[in-house]
Amino acid sequence: MGIFSKISSLFSGRKLDSATLDAMEGALIAADIAPGLAADIIAKLRGKFRPDAETTETEIKTALADILRPYAEKLKPLTSYLLPLTSQSPKRPLVFLVIGVNGAGKTTTIGKLAKQFIDSGKRVVIGACDTFRAAANEQLAEWATRAGAKLICGDKDPAAAAYKTIELAQNENADIVILDTAGRLHNRTDLMDELSKIIRVVKKLDESAPHETLLVLDGTTGQNGAAQIEYFDRAAKLSGLVVTKMDSTSKGGFLVTYAAAGARPLPVFAVGMGEKIGDMRPFDADDYLKKLLDL
Repeated sequence: MGIFSKISSLFSGRKLDSATLDAMEGALIAADIAPGLAADIIAKLRGKFRPDAETTETEIKTALADILRPYAEKLKPLTSYLLPLTSQSPKRPLVFLVIGVNGAGKTTTIGKLAKQFIDSGKRVVIGACDTFRAAANEQLAEWATRAGAKLICGDKDPAAAAYKTIELAQNENADIVILDTAGRLHNRTDLMDELSKIIRVVKKLDESAPHETLLVLDGTTGQNGAAQIEYFDRAAKLSGLVVTKMDSTSKGGFLVTYAAAGARPLPVFAVGMGEKIGDMRPFDADDYLKKLLDL
């Protein structure tokens, strides 16, 4: 359910009154759009439409979409995430470092990414560098099998696992390496130090690696998502985002707030729409707004 489904009982379908606008502002905030930004959006609507005017629901949705579209467009990559990520460097393999907090859907995302690359004709090797969480390797192995990717695991040291994975991928002339890492939070300095070590070790084999550092964000995380982006970007120089759980339970409204706050926000390379290995698609600003606004 999107913003409009939450206020449909209040919207007359004929007139836009103050009560409806107030309800709309509350719905925007409930969809994880920051209060200040929500107030600004409603102020623009108040300036566009006369109080109690004969205004249809369609007109209001269109006006809202027009206000939000510039923010959503900031998140849109220039082209499909499959193509630019495999053409930015002449070196092989291209190394993807995938990070995120526990429960964000990191392992699932890795399997989906691997499947996308393999389906496009690329050879993929996955490195199991999450030695912190119990059963992490078993879960990653299941997703690697589903995708048809080669999995390298067994090292207790995450940085050693990353080194071994890239070295083998270089020897086998693989196209893509995807490195799984332990879920981490800012209050786990040991895991953040471990992440820094992985990056240092990776650069010993390829100074330009990792070529892409993707933060996996749970679409239901709310405004904390913007804080995660800021923190992990400082720690690992992110190149893009993957937003998961963008199904009926999540609208990802925090992305609007994030895009409005930053002059050059990171692109959303892909969104996860479900639990199946094919449930991933490139981010599309118009599709995102349609889902957010129930268009």
